[in-house]
Amino acid sequence: MRTGFWPSIFAGHFFGLALTLVPIMEAQDASDLAPDPHFREELGINQYTTPSIQQLFNTLDALKPIPVQELTRPLRAIRIDNRARFALSFGVLIGDGFLAVEAEETKSMEPLGREMLRRAKGLGVQQRVARHTKQLLDLARQSDWRGLRKELVITQKDVETAMLDLRDEEMVHLLSLGGWIRGLEIGAASVAADFSAERAAKLRQLDLLDYYLERLGTLSPPLKSTPLISRIISGLEDVRQKLGDTPVLSREDVLAIQTTARSLVGLIEDDSSTATAIRSE
Repeated sequence: MRTGFWPSIFAGHFFGLALTLVPIMEAQDASDLAPDPHFREELGINQYTTPSIQQLFNTLDALKPIPVQELTRPLRAIRIDNRARFALSFGVLIGDGFLAVEAEETKSMEPLGREMLRRAKGLGVQQRVARHTKQLLDLARQSDWRGLRKELVITQKDVETAMLDLRDEEMVHLLSLGGWIRGLEIGAASVAADFSAERAAKLRQLDLLDYYLERLGTLSPPLKSTPLISRIISGLEDVRQKLGDTPVLSREDVLAIQTTARSLVGLIEDDSSTATAIRSE
């Protein structure tokens, strides 16, 4: 099995015992089948799809200290009517949630939950997210940071399940990708702030990066040809070249990767001030 930044957090249950059970299974709610490996495989979904937030926490914990102040961005409501951008940006919010927990910033949780709910609405899955926002706020008020981590994991799982219910595998992959890009930015910034070749080597996740590039290549032609997706592909190819062609990453290499990841986050968030590098290409 490949190892990477985002192994799956879900274990499948039994799909069925015989063909005689098929009619019963077809009558089931799709959410009952969402964790099932056969159901997920049918949609092209594997261990990399939808990032494990717990694994993100664990990976970034290994790169502490995290330069939280440098990485924290003011949350804002993105003014778009584009499901692909909503999916990517929801993944970005997962990374923002990590930073809020890492900084133990109680006041950050309310805008985070509000924007998470708004973006979930753009994906048509707001009911799944709404029930978690109050819990996130309650845990923040109690300074229960461990509980907040757990609740973010559960929230993310519910979003994946809801997207699988809709059989919208393209959006599931994009949500996962948005979280991975934000995680790459956080990881690269952490390495650059306290550089060593050993720490930099943890950024070299070529199997996972190749997986995302492959999935982007299989998107529907209308979606793949949009400026948003084509620029993301270009940016990830740049990162792939940097990681693949450099035996030992220097601090300058890591800073370049951080800059590309930050520009991609800005592009996803439709933030012209941070997406300039990508848009000027």
